[in-house]
Amino acid sequence: MAILKADLHIHTSEDPEDLVLYSATELIDMACRLGYSVLAITNHNCVTYSGYLRDYAKERGIVLIPGMEATIQGRHVLLHNMDFQQVKRDKIARLDYLKRPDNLIIAPHPYFPGLVSLRGMLRRHVNLFDAVEYCHFYSERLDFNRPAIKFAKEHDLPMVGSSDAHQRCQFHTTYSLIEAEPEPESVIRAVKSGKVRIVTRPLPLSLLLKIELKMFWRNRILKRF
Repeated sequence: MAILKADLHIHTSEDPEDLVLYSATELIDMACRLGYSVLAITNHNCVTYSGYLRDYAKERGIVLIPGMEATIQGRHVLLHNMDFQQVKRDKIARLDYLKRPDNLIIAPHPYFPGLVSLRGMLRRHVNLFDAVEYCHFYSERLDFNRPAIKFAKEHDLPMVGSSDAHQRCQFHTTYSLIEAEPEPESVIRAVKSGKVRIVTRPLPLSLLLKIELKMFWRNRILKRF
């Protein structure tokens, strides 16, 4: 088994809900330069995946896993390698019918402030989730990952480090090292069995503020068009 550098939660300019200034191919090039082996582009409520993108990534030594950050019952859920057309957005419980050994359901930033975070819905539907996200957006003093860490330990769920990048400065701040063969099903099995190590570092509070302000202004611009 190889140790694969991975990020399973990233956004690109193909995202219909957030303004991101790099495309899927630009992300793959950036990830290649930084030594990544596995990526999942998880734009909001749409799948940014094709034979062209899969081959473009493969030529650069990267396994591209189909993904989406779906809004289901008003909350964000990360889905990987799934029949996305069958995903119903009215009830999280309906995901039970789509679970398979070769797909992955992750709870993203579950206890971060915001209406789209799972919070209590994670505990209510814990049996649906294969892993919990350790999100990059934290500092030494301000860290909403702490309750997620506690929850994952209580329920024996693996944690996956990811960037949830919408800006270049977010990418490569938190990622995962996964012990797997370089193909989607092997990566998914490894995550489910906890063969994951998180690489992360707290960010300066000033950088967190900069990221948040950019997100605010970019989304204001997007809403004008």
